[in-house]
Amino acid sequence: MYNAQIHSDDISLLPFKDDLSNYSWGVFRQDAIAALSVALLTVPQAMAYALLAGLPLSAGLFAAIYASMLAAFFGSSRHLIVGPSNAIAILVQTGTSDILYTYYRGLEGVDLELAALQILTQLALVVGIVQILAAGFKLGRLTQFVSHSVVIGYIAGTAIAMVVNQFFTFLGIENTPGDQSIYEKGAYLVTHLEQIHWPTAVVGLGSLVLLVGLRRIDKRIPAPVITIILAAVMINLVNSYSFSQVATEATNDSQWQNVLLVGDRGSLDDLIPRFAFPYFDMGLMNYLLPLAFAVALLSIMETTSVAKTIAANSGQRLSVNQEIFGLGLGNMLSSFICAMPISGSPSRSGLSYALGAQTRVASILNATLVASVLFCFNAMIMHIPLAALSALLLVTAVNIVNPRQFFLCVKATNSDAFVLWTTLLSCVFLSLDVAFYIGVIFSITLYLKKSAIPQLVEYGIDDEGELYNLDFSKVHEHRTIRLIKVEGELFFGAADIFQTTLKTIAEDDTSTRVIILQLKNARDIDATACLALQQLYVYLVGSGRHLVACGMTQQIWDVLSDSGIVEQIGKENMFVFDDRHPHQHMLKALHRARSLAHTVMPQASTVGEHVQQPKGVPVTIEG
Repeated sequence: MYNAQIHSDDISLLPFKDDLSNYSWGVFRQDAIAALSVALLTVPQAMAYALLAGLPLSAGLFAAIYASMLAAFFGSSRHLIVGPSNAIAILVQTGTSDILYTYYRGLEGVDLELAALQILTQLALVVGIVQILAAGFKLGRLTQFVSHSVVIGYIAGTAIAMVVNQFFTFLGIENTPGDQSIYEKGAYLVTHLEQIHWPTAVVGLGSLVLLVGLRRIDKRIPAPVITIILAAVMINLVNSYSFSQVATEATNDSQWQNVLLVGDRGSLDDLIPRFAFPYFDMGLMNYLLPLAFAVALLSIMETTSVAKTIAANSGQRLSVNQEIFGLGLGNMLSSFICAMPISGSPSRSGLSYALGAQTRVASILNATLVASVLFCFNAMIMHIPLAALSALLLVTAVNIVNPRQFFLCVKATNSDAFVLWTTLLSCVFLSLDVAFYIGVIFSITLYLKKSAIPQLVEYGIDDEGELYNLDFSKVHEHRTIRLIKVEGELFFGAADIFQTTLKTIAEDDTSTRVIILQLKNARDIDATACLALQQLYVYLVGSGRHLVACGMTQQIWDVLSDSGIVEQIGKENMFVFDDRHPHQHMLKALHRARSLAHTVMPQASTVGEHVQQPKGVPVTIEG
């Protein structure tokens, strides 16, 4: 017998014990090798995403170390690496910059940075609470109602946003103030190309060429680490050479000295975060809530998508709610240490799996090694040119869009293509959080449109209680008893169509005395559907007709019983499905229908002739 327990999605406070139960030195060696390589990728990415979000370096690095470690401990996937991500970073940047421009326009320097961190802590707190509540109420399955076309379209939109935003740093052009659409920023960039700072552009272009070249040679080469080290060495050598020149070359000195470095955006003197209660201002909640829900949902979608993709190859069974729970705890921790919200990283997770990571110990070791690298090479990190990190983000922006998945969504159905292009264009012309909501709303609307149309098919029934297909040439013949099989959703969105269609059947055929509804394949009946069934019953009784229902599952019977429908229609007119006797409910319903019709009609005129056809006769559904 099938055991439903194997697909339970309960939350455990000790999910890590399964990984440690059979842990060995060989497994640790594989985890450590994978963790070291992933850490070399994590350091530059975490710094780049912090700069992309307009936050201090510590916001990205603390998220990659502490929040990532906590999320891994309480997560489900053995290979998932969480931390700062590009899509979350660009969404945080657009949301916080709008609030800063609206409420803190007069602030500069340290004061502006402090205000950004206060907004960040409140945002991370709300995101963590939303995700923990979603996991607690086991709402992980709801992510299935958001089409993958939304995620692909949004990721493509964020990739465009990353390219436009990073070209400002890449070329040394001052960015536009406030929160503007990608289209507006792109137009501003094009019209201000004469402001290019050529030394910065040379560093950025050289880093970009080196990154692409190393990746083409061998993808296993830690191209980001090599690139930023060489860029830092080059800038240091050029500046040292410039200082040794005569005063007449002072103009040339200033040009290279104006190339912005990581140290110009902050320091990493303290790698141990200071715990403090998150800043909370109710006046900002009206602006933060939509942003927080967008970040929380996108983080969940991104994390579960990455985890499921790897699990499909590794064969691991995931607990989606456990994954969301770990993610929520990690974001809660971020709010106490001024770190960015975290999400699953496709690049780091894929690398960890490809390098043979076996357990979540690899993720924890990765966070530990990131802290070790920062501690040992802090001084060198401060001399990394921002243009080199921009080059890394430009390469990342191109790689996060999967062309195969993009064109698959475009070609699959018109609905998928519409959702994808709507989301993508919304990202370009509107703010990113609004664009994400637009995509989700259209996705759910199209789903509801499909699910709100139940399939009503008319069948005949023989004396053994088995259904058979009606002859299409005799569909419109009048019959005293008509059997309608209901399949699909019967929730509130489908109730009106269900009721209207059955009323139309009764009105078109005045000779019909009894309608039998077979509800075995009906699902998700709710109060609105019960009310529609009640109104149909009242209409039929008012016109001297009868309603018989059969094939109800125990779940549907309970809903109909609790709502009073069973008592109103009468238990003698309702028959529950019994899997031990699969045809018995139909036999009882037919017998009851014939007694209500006050006569036993011949089979051909009562329930249709036994003619084999490919399928049943669909009833026309209006609306």
